[in-house]
Amino acid sequence: MKKHIKLIVFIISLLIVFFTYSIFINQNSKITYIPLGDSIAEGYTPYHDVDYGYPDFVADYLKKNDNLYFYTKKYAKSGYTIDDVKRDIDNNKEIQIDNKKYYLKQMLRESDLVTLTVGANDFIKGMSMDDIPVKLLDIKSVKKNADIIANNFKELLILIKQYAKNQIIVTGYYNPLPRLVLYKDTIDEVIKYYDNLIENICEELNVVYVDIFDEIEKESDVLPNPLDIHPSKKGYEIISKKIIEKIE
Repeated sequence: MKKHIKLIVFIISLLIVFFTYSIFINQNSKITYIPLGDSIAEGYTPYHDVDYGYPDFVADYLKKNDNLYFYTKKYAKSGYTIDDVKRDIDNNKEIQIDNKKYYLKQMLRESDLVTLTVGANDFIKGMSMDDIPVKLLDIKSVKKNADIIANNFKELLILIKQYAKNQIIVTGYYNPLPRLVLYKDTIDEVIKYYDNLIENICEELNVVYVDIFDEIEKESDVLPNPLDIHPSKKGYEIISKKIIEKIE
């Protein structure tokens, strides 16, 4: 009788281990997704609030395919520069979700997917809309500044890769001021120059780069507010589709 009891206990123990292991494997076959960056990563709208951004569309895609384990865009923030993201990592930024604390370094370690959009605020830091046309007249100086920003961006990517060992996807930028017709060609040139620098850095560091310039360029209605540089919900969805292509 005792042998039978021991056998039953042993079988139950095996089943507990099996189901615990199955749950663990199921969770860990799914994706922990952490977006980093500025207002574009946060989903800032043309009308000055935060709504559905490209990370939300990417998360929806993963969830729809039963591939999403954890997602938060609380580490992305409007106005962030490259140095702001660096500081958050160095300081191991803490956020709270449902009264539970999450620390950035640990979340990067646990991440399966990190997306990064940052650098635009480094260009326009300390500038007003009136300053931009004046600054653009000195294209050599603007490109020299782009070189400095790109080098700083490379340092950020190297820092992220110290913690995030899985997939990192970086988005480029689009022309945020297409209505400045007199300066459009110059702005296009600067954005494409910077995007090319970032793409080369991504290739060097084995990071996926997503070019969104042409997709936003050909959709005239995705930048609806002439006084704001942020895309509409449709614009964010377009960006998300480019990222999803890479994920697939």
